[in-house]
Amino acid sequence: MKLSRRDFLLTSGVMVGLMASGKFLHSQAWAYTYPSEFEYAELDLEEVGWEAYRNYFKKWCCSTVLAGLVSQLRKRVGGPWKDFPIDAYRWAHGGLAGWGALCGTMVGAGIVIGLVTKDTDTAEAMVNDLAFFYSYTPLPQYQPRKILKAEIQNMSVAGTPVCHISVGRWMSAEGVAFFTEERAERCARLSADVAMKAAQMLNEWYKNGKKYKPKNRVLYNLLHNGITSQNNCMDCHGANVPNPEETYATLKK
Repeated sequence: MKLSRRDFLLTSGVMVGLMASGKFLHSQAWAYTYPSEFEYAELDLEEVGWEAYRNYFKKWCCSTVLAGLVSQLRKRVGGPWKDFPIDAYRWAHGGLAGWGALCGTMVGAGIVIGLVTKDTDTAEAMVNDLAFFYSYTPLPQYQPRKILKAEIQNMSVAGTPVCHISVGRWMSAEGVAFFTEERAERCARLSADVAMKAAQMLNEWYKNGKKYKPKNRVLYNLLHNGITSQNNCMDCHGANVPNPEETYATLKK
């Protein structure tokens, strides 16, 4: 069915109006609790960070964030955490099997957040705040107790949770290529940052009677743009986008 531009704008305007008023986002049909046997206990942030950092060079970003969080939950809670398959999520590295989409650190943190909060609104608000932290904080900030790969000099602000933009901006600042020990070190430290931030938010939620106060507006970009999106389109869709035929000409399919 064809939809005219006028009809689209009218429909979008109604939806945005409902969202802004809260009638759309907070209706019973969109928010609910759910059962989960995975429980939570307050975690030591430094231990979470170190476990995430040191595991990166084998597990990569998603599974290493899971390792940072789950290793502590195995000790402090036990139960189903003892058999949690951390490595089953390794595929989420590099923005989904190396496709450069959502950073795998966000996936790993979101899995744990979703399992323990058992509430769709709480989980979404927490993951949204984590995305704002990732996107608009100079990273990596984590300083390992022992450097395992390389000294690095720079932090960068990603402006997005998209993997290839995030890592590309840091590579440009540091002046290194992707397949270097410096880039691996950066992603290991960033994984520690995200794991620690997730643990910090969960600790606050836990100590506050399992209640969470969002720090950023949920679905901000959707409300602002009328579609799930970001405001940095030109980062990828500008004049210097690589031509796929040129970029992949030498790769074997």
